[in-house]
Amino acid sequence: MIAVSNAGRVVFPEAGHTKGDVVAYYEAMASRILPHVLDRPLTLRRYPKGISAPGFFQKNVPAHYPASMGRIELPKRDGVTVHPIVREAEHLAFVANQGAIELHVPCARASDLEHPDRIVMDLDPPEGAIDLARRGAHVVRREMDALGIATVPVATGSKGYHVVAAIAPHVSAFEIAEAMQAFALLLTSKHPEIFTTVFRVAKRGGRIYCDWLRNVPGATVVAPFSLRARAFASVATPLTWSELDERAPDHFRLAQMKELLDRSDPLFALTETPSDPRPFVESVQRAAEASGLVLERFDRFRS
Repeated sequence: MIAVSNAGRVVFPEAGHTKGDVVAYYEAMASRILPHVLDRPLTLRRYPKGISAPGFFQKNVPAHYPASMGRIELPKRDGVTVHPIVREAEHLAFVANQGAIELHVPCARASDLEHPDRIVMDLDPPEGAIDLARRGAHVVRREMDALGIATVPVATGSKGYHVVAAIAPHVSAFEIAEAMQAFALLLTSKHPEIFTTVFRVAKRGGRIYCDWLRNVPGATVVAPFSLRARAFASVATPLTWSELDERAPDHFRLAQMKELLDRSDPLFALTETPSDPRPFVESVQRAAEASGLVLERFDRFRS
């Protein structure tokens, strides 16, 4: 255990949780979190004064971080960013003591950034449209399953769900990103009453935004079992498909830590038998060509 500075500082005013509670959460949940963050460049969302004050995303690792924590240089528009890499449980408690609330990671490991081992479709529904989000998640599951990709839903701790696949790292990051862009466009054309790929909220027409950009090289996604910087300290939680219709995106919270520890982790289980992404990529490419889809260029530095 680490010595917590300002342990009594209230971080979540509405829920009454302190900085000490946050550090204790990350200490207790390390066994759940580590499989999803080990060997991945880490981006922190920090709130040193609690979520009632402005927070910020931190990618560069400060000099005072432990030498035992890994470092990796990744390109950015005007140079490089040196990300930290969690290597052991104590590192989670350390960053929590630095004011980190959220942990964000890419879909590829630092040891092979060119070949992702996860696919994420981020489903962003209109505020409060949980039933629509669930409907959309089930559709994505069926469509991906038909293309040989097994998935699980993740309650994001925010307003939507992620549909996540564990894949064997056989395909390049750019091929995966292009395939997910095409897949999102095909979903939208097949189910226009449910999905859109329009970025601007005002033009989405009450539909779910299919954010395929989580798969672009350099992009990140909230890590499973990460806390979220929301009023009641919600937790991003992998679900089974049978649970989806019973669990709101922000159902699990810091106060339910014991329940979270007692749960199985369907996403971790999926990593033991990853899907081969090659048939998926080839099938989507053929369908996109047959449909005459023209893919827009994507920005690898957008995250």
